[in-house]
Amino acid sequence: MSNYELTYVLRPLEEANLTATTERVNTIIRNAGGEIVARNDWGRRRLAYPIRKNNDGYYTTLFVQLPGSAVRGIERALQLNDDVLRYLVVRVEEFRLPTPPPAETPVVSEPAPVEPAPVESAPTEPAPSATTEPSAEAVIEPVAEATNESAPVTAAEG
Repeated sequence: MSNYELTYVLRPLEEANLTATTERVNTIIRNAGGEIVARNDWGRRRLAYPIRKNNDGYYTTLFVQLPGSAVRGIERALQLNDDVLRYLVVRVEEFRLPTPPPAETPVVSEPAPVEPAPVESAPTEPAPSATTEPSAEAVIEPVAEATNESAPVTAAEG
């Protein structure tokens, strides 16, 4: 049996219907010969874009062990379930189970002493850099000569 991660998004349901739908998904996996190793309920989240006129969805990730031949059947059952908005089954080498967030550290009543930052004096003369713009004299080109050569000026224009 191989390791798989199954992530699915359910449409927003009442608590009783949500429990019934998740049990239905669990039953589909067990009937296919799979074993649920771990579960990660993300809860109700805002979708990036509306799916079937739903703006929110209930996200769940299951870490399961399945025979390779059972994956198509599970995908088909999820596709036929109207409460499932999206699903994704991914084969993984090893499970990377989510870790709970670390416990909050207690607040210390006395703040640690803060050393003042050293004050740097501003340089009096800017240092030359490679990104300086060229001087105005180097940028100016003889535009008047080029204009005279390309289009002669007549008395009617002036």
